[in-house]
Amino acid sequence: MGRRGSVSTLRTYFKLLAWFVEYAGMSPDDFLRLPRERMEELIQGFCDRYSELGRKAMASNAMKAIRSFLRANKVRVEELELDDSYRWMKRPEYVPTKEEVYRMASVAGLKWRAIILCLFQSGLRNSALRALTYGMLKDQIESDVIPIRVHITEELRKIIPDACKEGVEYWTFFGREASEALRQYIAYRKEVQGGIEDDELLFPSDSRQIPRELRGKVPMDKWSLTKQLKRIARKAGIKDWRHIRAHSLRKTFRAVLDAGYIDGGQMAEDDKEYLMGHKLPGAKAPYHNANVDVLAQRYMRLDWSPGGRAMSRQQILEALKAFAKTLGVEDLEIKIARMRESDPNIDDVEAIGMIVKSELGIEKMRLEAQKRRNNDPKKIIDEGELEHYLAEGWDVQTVLPSGRILIRRST
Repeated sequence: MGRRGSVSTLRTYFKLLAWFVEYAGMSPDDFLRLPRERMEELIQGFCDRYSELGRKAMASNAMKAIRSFLRANKVRVEELELDDSYRWMKRPEYVPTKEEVYRMASVAGLKWRAIILCLFQSGLRNSALRALTYGMLKDQIESDVIPIRVHITEELRKIIPDACKEGVEYWTFFGREASEALRQYIAYRKEVQGGIEDDELLFPSDSRQIPRELRGKVPMDKWSLTKQLKRIARKAGIKDWRHIRAHSLRKTFRAVLDAGYIDGGQMAEDDKEYLMGHKLPGAKAPYHNANVDVLAQRYMRLDWSPGGRAMSRQQILEALKAFAKTLGVEDLEIKIARMRESDPNIDDVEAIGMIVKSELGIEKMRLEAQKRRNNDPKKIIDEGELEHYLAEGWDVQTVLPSGRILIRRST
């Protein structure tokens, strides 16, 4: 029996490896020559795809098969940053304090500052945040409304299959700090891209394997989000940074709910469970869905500030300066001072924005991006649509990690 089981396992592994190299679009030898980060990205994307479809055992077996293949080819598997806990393993997890969450946000760039604060102040799951599109929140982002209301529905499953866990539809919110960070990020993105279409993701993929003009419509993969959170936590000086992931910020969110209102009293347990996206018994969920205004008022009575105080303007300013420096802008303080000499009334935030746009040639980038969109028509489609587009003269460019297909109109 043992021998038959071993042969069976071997056959399963070979099958999974064949599917993996097909997914990667290259031979095993070419895969082994890839840089470490690209290797990690392909492995994690392949396994996560099964996990997000609810096939946890398949994801776990795929990871084991690929690891075995790498070991057999003298690859130091232990040095790869891979999340292989798809099934029963209990992963160690560190739940950051509010102060640590804001510290992470202060050392992150605009996009990741928005992601961190939106995860923390909404309690959204990793998959739900990645499935949100700009159009879903556009009107609220473009206004001054606080909090921003986020509606999690089964529609999100069209983008990421497990984005609405167990089909539970509910509302949650982005608080003051998260809303401000999100608006700053969106404003910057509009400057660079020349606008954002409604069906573009709120936080799209940064993968360089996807053409820049199409990244807006490709979801970030689960592991990319987790990996970047760990890096930011490490940069923020959090001792247990290795054990932080999106779910950790969801637990910090729950801790705020449990801490009660600033003006005294506790939030009702039903309200807490609803905001966590948990299934409520009987007619309680319809009640909450019909009373979002009341829930928003209760939400805003909670203490989202670090150490009992709101994130200071200085912290926000330091985050912007740190982000500018990561873009290669040097001598930022001197340049701000020079701008003040010519315009004493200029705001620091406005000055940083003008400096970044000038040094990076953002207006030129925006015009070039718009030109590429107009002159190089491409689409991302599902497999079921392929036959229709091929008949109309479109060509297949590549199959994306999500399983969707990039096509381009023949010229």
